[in-house]
Amino acid sequence: MSQLKVNTIRHTGASSDAVTLASDGTCTAKITNNLSNRNLIINGAMRVSQRGSTFNYTSTTSYGLDRWRHTVGSSFNFDTTMTQDSSGPDGFIKCLKVTPDSAVTPTGSHNGAISQRLEGQDCQSLCHGTSSAKKVTLSFYAKSGSQNNNHQYGVQLFKTTSGGSTFNVTKAFTITSSWQKFTMTFPGDTSNDIGNDNSERLRVIFNLATGPDDISSEVSTWTASNIFRAVTGQDNFMDNTSNEFYLTGVQLEVGDVATDFEHRSYGA
Repeated sequence: MSQLKVNTIRHTGASSDAVTLASDGTCTAKITNNLSNRNLIINGAMRVSQRGSTFNYTSTTSYGLDRWRHTVGSSFNFDTTMTQDSSGPDGFIKCLKVTPDSAVTPTGSHNGAISQRLEGQDCQSLCHGTSSAKKVTLSFYAKSGSQNNNHQYGVQLFKTTSGGSTFNVTKAFTITSSWQKFTMTFPGDTSNDIGNDNSERLRVIFNLATGPDDISSEVSTWTASNIFRAVTGQDNFMDNTSNEFYLTGVQLEVGDVATDFEHRSYGA
């Protein structure tokens, strides 16, 4: 909600005016956020797939569409096919599609996921480990096939500090056979940094199949953890070969607001 004063506008929670109107009619807007290059995710629109358009996987972690990984925990038989699909929602010409090639039940600490790894030097705008630690908002579009309509899956942010400690936060989401936009805001962490180098220091993980040992209540604050955690109620994407998972428009940005997806051009 905004507060309108004489010749000024400010949000009720703001300490200064956002818009001012001078006596000569000049209007000035205070810009506090740089909206360019705000998406920490690379290839979130799934437009780039230099290795091909179809990828078959089992129990190994391998790349498919550029920057996106078929990710396995505890040698799980995540027997799937990943494709670059053309059935994206309005505004998106491509999406990532995953289908099981066999029905498999995860046990113990088995995990099957789609993930992207980010270098620590690209995540310093989050200011983790300082009193200025910022919230971060993840937004994405996803849908299911008719068979796994209303399945619940999980999103996990997993970070590694400069000292090698690991922390995570988790949230659940429920997909349907129609495209939906999901928005999730995660807190900053004033106590533990994100290592500042070109190593993988932050992962965005979409957990599709998780064994019971790695399922727990939602983790809403950064908590020490080994990799892979899903939220209570997680469904098994691998329970039927007719299941489908579609994903596109993935954006991770500083702040607690999901802005419109940042489309970027790329060289052929």
